[in-house]
Amino acid sequence: MKRKSVLIAALALLLAVLLAGCGASEFGMNINTGKRMVIEAENADKDAFFTVGTLNVEEGEQITITSLLEKGSVKVEILAAPEGENADALPDPDGEVIITANLKPGENASGTVEAGSYLLRATCLEKATGTVQIEVVPAE
Repeated sequence: MKRKSVLIAALALLLAVLLAGCGASEFGMNINTGKRMVIEAENADKDAFFTVGTLNVEEGEQITITSLLEKGSVKVEILAAPEGENADALPDPDGEVIITANLKPGENASGTVEAGSYLLRATCLEKATGTVQIEVVPAE
């Protein structure tokens, strides 16, 4: 009887470990202040995507994109926000792409854009875990 209890306990432990390894897939925006956005990926599935706004760029500023991914690849696109955009309107997912960066762990990108408001579209190119930071900083 004691052997049967040990076997059941071992099977329960194995099942718990297997279920923990099958964690949920998450891909979305964690922080969005208008000058800083952070994309969060946790076992994000390939082809997961979202579009959010607004990134505000002033004269003399640029956009930097920093990959802090542990694994996988994420495509970040900066799109021109439509004229007259407001919080009640849905972002135009087919807007003009100004900056595109396909990022893997440790990769960075940056670009100078005109002053204005921009949207961000992120697409998971490969199953990914980690973060990607997008910031508006003084131009170099």
